[in-house]
Amino acid sequence: MYIRKTNRTTHKKYSIDEKNQIVLLYLDRHMGVAEIVRRYDISKDTTLYRWVNQYKQYGTCVDNRGKCSKLQNPKKGRPRKTPERMLEEYSKEELIIRCRMLEDLKKSFAYLESQKQKKNIK
Repeated sequence: MYIRKTNRTTHKKYSIDEKNQIVLLYLDRHMGVAEIVRRYDISKDTTLYRWVNQYKQYGTCVDNRGKCSKLQNPKKGRPRKTPERMLEEYSKEELIIRCRMLEDLKKSFAYLESQKQKKNIK
């Protein structure tokens, strides 16, 4: 039996205090971005930049993983379908536009159906 070996390595997970110390090293210009990423085994430099932005905005790094709810961020997730309005709620102009659009759709479907029938004949 063959056991497949993967080359995946996991990066260290840091506590908020450790993140704050790393950010302070960057902000006080003791170390550069590349050196910090290499020494502390951070996955990407964008991760460090995210920590820095959080530190500047909140005064500390924030752990947001899995903590968002629909109340905190109402735009998260799949958008809801807008309910259909009743025909009585449409203005005259909107009804005319809707009828023309439906007529165009009927013509398009009829054309596509005729093309499909022509292909079947050949």
